[in-house]
Amino acid sequence: MQSINQTKTETPKMPNLRRGDSGLAVKILQRFLFDRGYQVSNDGIFGKKTEDAVETFQRSCNLLADGLVGPKTWLALASFERDI
Repeated sequence: MQSINQTKTETPKMPNLRRGDSGLAVKILQRFLFDRGYQVSNDGIFGKKTEDAVETFQRSCNLLADGLVGPKTWLALASFERDI
């Protein structure tokens, strides 16, 4: 009898982000925001403009608008569909 190996596909865990952070995860965040109509640069630096965009996005999704990007904000960004 052959065994079937099942691989579980998991969504990559994104780090919590806040103003002052930098790196690839911030660039991914900025790309999500830009693709959803927010005017942010894709420089990988979580500055004031990125924080403002995150807070505006959070309010639009009825999330706590604290500018911190945690699991709920990542999930909302990943599932958000922009009206065209």
